[in-house]
Amino acid sequence: MNKQPICAEDLPRLIRLQALCKTMNAIEHLANSKQDKVVYAGRIWRYGDLVYLGYEYYVLAIPYGLKVDNFCKWLAAEQAILKQFNLAWPVATLTAATVEA
Repeated sequence: MNKQPICAEDLPRLIRLQALCKTMNAIEHLANSKQDKVVYAGRIWRYGDLVYLGYEYYVLAIPYGLKVDNFCKWLAAEQAILKQFNLAWPVATLTAATVEA
């Protein structure tokens, strides 16, 4: 974890990280069954939604020094889905994040 103290401005980001973890844990079945759908929190979730949440988690987690190397590998393999959401995944970012993690 990052050694910098957490301040009040970090609270919304940390709350979002917590919500992402909860949702991703609830729909993690999709990681192994990409064609399935999961109903959670009044919504139908697909595999692409799980990838999107993983990307959001990755972006929010980096400033806090949270371990994201597994996300890097997974998201790098899901380029087509990221492109559907207009989320670029530059190779340079992937390499730098993997080396730092």
